[in-house]
Amino acid sequence: MNESQKDDHATGQGDLPAGAKDLGSAIEQHARVLAESPGDYKRVVQAVNRLRASALAYATLCADQAGWGNPFSDLESDLESEEETTEESAGAASEEAPVVHLEAHYRIRVTDMEAAARLAGDPESEDLLGAPSDVVSQLFMRDGWDPSRYGDVLEVLDQSWSCGPDLSS
Repeated sequence: MNESQKDDHATGQGDLPAGAKDLGSAIEQHARVLAESPGDYKRVVQAVNRLRASALAYATLCADQAGWGNPFSDLESDLESEEETTEESAGAASEEAPVVHLEAHYRIRVTDMEAAARLAGDPESEDLLGAPSDVVSQLFMRDGWDPSRYGDVLEVLDQSWSCGPDLSS
């Protein structure tokens, strides 16, 4: 654990380079756990949670210290978008239309994992393996996302969103 970590989670103590160091440590621990004991559910989940907490703390530092958003948001969809962009024709009229960036964040408690898995049905993607985060991801991909429609199966603990001009081009 680094000096800028509290309770084994990255804080960066308000310092972007320290937050990056915390994130690096979390990535290294995650890799060690997966290499040493990929079947140890408890250790893997702890390492994943620490890595996610560190990434979120780092993203918060990026926003607070430098005014930039989450550098990790939509990593997989960015790869897909790059592939689609190369296929689109240049100079199309749609490129002149305004583009906005909408980002939503949810913290969700899966109160009934079996019911959530039944609601999700067959996986939409081979990447979804059945962990609670995979089931929630599958529900999101399937219906465009209204977590309140699942009753007592999912509990929204927190949600936030932001919208602004797309600065990717």
